[in-house]
Amino acid sequence: MDNAPRAKVFHRAALSVVLAAVASGCGQEAAISAGSANGGAPTAPAAPAGSASAAGSPAGPDASSSAGAEAPARAVAPMSATVAAPSGPIRVIDMHVDTPWQVGFKGRSLDLLEGQATMRQLEEGRYAAITYAIYISDKLHGGHPTISDADSILKTVEQIIAKHADRLWDPRIGGVAPADKVTAIISIEGAGAFAADITQIDRFIARGVRFVGPVHYSDNKLASSATGAHPGHGLTASGKAFCRRVYAAGGLVDVSHMSDESFADLVPIAAEYGAPIVATHSNARAVADVPRNLTDDQLRAIAKSGGITGLNLHGAFLRAGAASSMVDAVKQAKHMIAVAGVEHVGIGSDFDGATPPSDLADASRMPALGEALRKAGLSESDLRAVFEGNARRVLAWKPKVKDGPG
Repeated sequence: MDNAPRAKVFHRAALSVVLAAVASGCGQEAAISAGSANGGAPTAPAAPAGSASAAGSPAGPDASSSAGAEAPARAVAPMSATVAAPSGPIRVIDMHVDTPWQVGFKGRSLDLLEGQATMRQLEEGRYAAITYAIYISDKLHGGHPTISDADSILKTVEQIIAKHADRLWDPRIGGVAPADKVTAIISIEGAGAFAADITQIDRFIARGVRFVGPVHYSDNKLASSATGAHPGHGLTASGKAFCRRVYAAGGLVDVSHMSDESFADLVPIAAEYGAPIVATHSNARAVADVPRNLTDDQLRAIAKSGGITGLNLHGAFLRAGAASSMVDAVKQAKHMIAVAGVEHVGIGSDFDGATPPSDLADASRMPALGEALRKAGLSESDLRAVFEGNARRVLAWKPKVKDGPG
């Protein structure tokens, strides 16, 4: 599977329909309540009938010969990076959920009757879209994950979507999401295996991947990690070429899990492509001082690029060294909004890969989070931006026209 040919025609078609779907609002016409007339936070419907990411070991970073590889196929023509906020009721676009890992590696049934993001919980949580991560653990094969692992996990994602076709909608088929379905977006978390051949990322983006995180828990041959051994470098030469390739192909680089040095190296690369910097699931280090969270300067850099930081609900990232609660999630969100602006904060729950506080235990608690944020002073328009509007904007991004990854 590693050497499968790039499908250039499919690339254009698939990416076009995904972006068209995002621009149309992920089925924004869906009848999902925005809460009380005077409020604005989503409120939960009546319940329908029925119903831990691993660390790893580093692969020593170096410059790969693939850094100068053939340029990717030209992405579709650029479209506006600004998508008008839908006028209908507020829903949730979640930029990071680890359900595929639970199914593919932890024995969870495709029925998804347990966990933090079941179909029932998504309905109760007012979800418009969920991002299923292709999480490639650093621990696979004794610390040597492969591109074939990414293929296998993508297959799991597609099985989840097919199994729940009555609830989930695949934007790659084109058109507008039905009002009663949740759009399934795809991302990659921990792309170190692609250092073996960075050109292979093209076909994953062609198959619908929107966010690509080069690194996870440990340093790899693309980048140093926020929780790695701090080797004194950020993106390697092949890591920089890889990020350029992601942007040129129409994907977005995810800085969650990057070291400060890797983040700094990405900033000018994102600027080359006019790309919004995205941290799909990260919080503010000023509130919870852990390496996985972002500094205020990084939050400002994300804002300057037009990007977004997704509020992560993992307890240890909400509040360091003590039990966390909804209060800490609100504190994180308000700090990020104060520093970066409300246009640059979103939701990246990390469900099925996190240990959230009990009052944010699963996706069904999103309306409660919305209500807590409303009581903390966010307006209806603020809530709409955080829960869905900002994510719609970055998902609709297209790269500047370039002659190659440069």
